[in-house]
Amino acid sequence: MKVNMRKKPAFTLFITNGLCTSLVAVGVLLCAGSAWGEPVDAILATVDTEVILRSDILAEIAPALSDLRNKAGSQEEFDRQVEAQLRAALDQAIEGRILLREALLAGLEVRDDQVEARLDEVRKRYPSNEAFLKELEEAGETVSDFRNHVRKQILAISYGLQKRRGFEQEAVVSEADVLQYYEDHKDQFSHPERVRVSRIFLSAGTDPQERAKVKARLEELREELAGGADFAALAKAYSEGPEAASGGLVGWTAHGDLVEPLETAVFSLAPGEVSDALETEFGFQLLKVEGKEAAGIASLDEVRTQIEPELRAQYATGRYAKWMAELRKSSRVRVFL
Repeated sequence: MKVNMRKKPAFTLFITNGLCTSLVAVGVLLCAGSAWGEPVDAILATVDTEVILRSDILAEIAPALSDLRNKAGSQEEFDRQVEAQLRAALDQAIEGRILLREALLAGLEVRDDQVEARLDEVRKRYPSNEAFLKELEEAGETVSDFRNHVRKQILAISYGLQKRRGFEQEAVVSEADVLQYYEDHKDQFSHPERVRVSRIFLSAGTDPQERAKVKARLEELREELAGGADFAALAKAYSEGPEAASGGLVGWTAHGDLVEPLETAVFSLAPGEVSDALETEFGFQLLKVEGKEAAGIASLDEVRTQIEPELRAQYATGRYAKWMAELRKSSRVRVFL
């Protein structure tokens, strides 16, 4: 199906992760195939009585078009990739319209502050509010129109997430399921030799005298530790690292995670030992080894909390796909691509 679009704007506004983008390329692609040089749009699908136009979908895939053009080795390859992108975006558009309808039927509502927050995110992508309003005007939209688009998008996304969460909650995960997943995916739970590390970090600039003072202060803290002071307490009180609030706990590190001389130090220390004051470009630090593990595979008990959510997510994905397929049938979806 084709639709003449004599007064169609040269570009389209669209929302993707809260962004608005102008797209001259949409107007160019719409004109292709018109023997009279008039912009021609095409109906790619219908959902009940609602139509989805080719221009709608081209607007959705706009950010990828430039990248596809740069990577494609030929016009034929570019056309194939655009077609694949169109089909994927069309499926998403169909799903979005179905989700919006179901959200409205379910009485789901979106708070005004949620809409305004998303609208503010969009405005911030422009150098000024005037630039944002100008692009809306050139696209034939008002702020009210755009606000309505945002509200619909949030409704559809929220309802889809709500259904997925519901499917995850209804999943029944048995001990046998967890064990089977563990046996089938042991490679996911393997780890190299690693060390659990905490640190006390003091920053220092490039001035030699300043660095000497910082090092001396860190050595004083090391003496306090040797006298029985608690490492976590000193880290909370004096460390300038981002992990200070958690007692200086950095977590598990493997070979290659740390710069020298930090890596050599932590792998040479025994659990419970504290390093000397170690110097790096940004300052000095004391490292404490909280624990060590040889290379191996994590036990089932260690990864159980990772496996059950994964199994629930897998169930929800399959259940969601089946639910959506049923809705597509009842929505009389017709695709013309």
